[in-house]
Amino acid sequence: MKIHLLQTGTVRCKQFQLTGASHNLSRMYQLIFTQKWGEWMPTYCWLIEHSNGLILVDTGETSKIYEPGYLPKGGLYHKAVETNIKKEEEIPNQLAQLGVKPNDIKTVVLTHMHGDHIGGLSHFEHCQILVSKKEYEMATSKKGTGNGYFPKNWPAWFTPTLIDYTGPAEGVFQKSYPLTTDGSIVAVPTPGHSAGHQSILVKDKSFTYLLAGDLTYNLDTLRQEIPDVVLMNKAAQETVSRVHQYAKAHPTVYLSSHDWNAAQLLQSKTTVY
Repeated sequence: MKIHLLQTGTVRCKQFQLTGASHNLSRMYQLIFTQKWGEWMPTYCWLIEHSNGLILVDTGETSKIYEPGYLPKGGLYHKAVETNIKKEEEIPNQLAQLGVKPNDIKTVVLTHMHGDHIGGLSHFEHCQILVSKKEYEMATSKKGTGNGYFPKNWPAWFTPTLIDYTGPAEGVFQKSYPLTTDGSIVAVPTPGHSAGHQSILVKDKSFTYLLAGDLTYNLDTLRQEIPDVVLMNKAAQETVSRVHQYAKAHPTVYLSSHDWNAAQLLQSKTTVY
């Protein structure tokens, strides 16, 4: 197996999301009334080479964000996040640098359904696309738009395979979903950043790559157990603690979707502990 890192633009959030805040009142105040933005961070997708076929984890951002009406006007969305991408940074061009075409991808698995992770969906109509059932149900519910989901932007043909975890336990994760016949790549539920957020475990001989999505912004915030959330919630706290426990019990290379150090961590195979 081999994992490739693909960058599709950059994103930034308010600084408190990176460094934590004492309580949710403070978080809400900083979200609405301050312009204390954090640094611009990469938006990564991950291409996994496996004997079962090529697996793409997330599809990245799209330059359609600059088209009128694609993103909402005003509201909390633009107070919480800003994204930046050029047409040439979209997923097809990133794959092309590896000599891969969208049609070469067999499976797409989504960590969650926020725009910077599903912006490139339109290129993968031919694929099996996997998303957690809970995530899809939230995204298509009346609460969806208020939680950062925009179904109006999805391709008309989009009917993903919904994951309801039926696989065995993976360490501290009580259930999983196998993505390959040999069980070397599995999805595990990691809710908190979003209702149905999931992460991908890629199990090598001596350690595991954990493709964390937006679980935390980087390795340091995992170690400090600071989840990637606007408002702190119990699920996010429990998930970050669980992943931390997993990394202590299993040699783990932790790869977040927005960590500038991810390329170095991947190349050097640096584990959390």
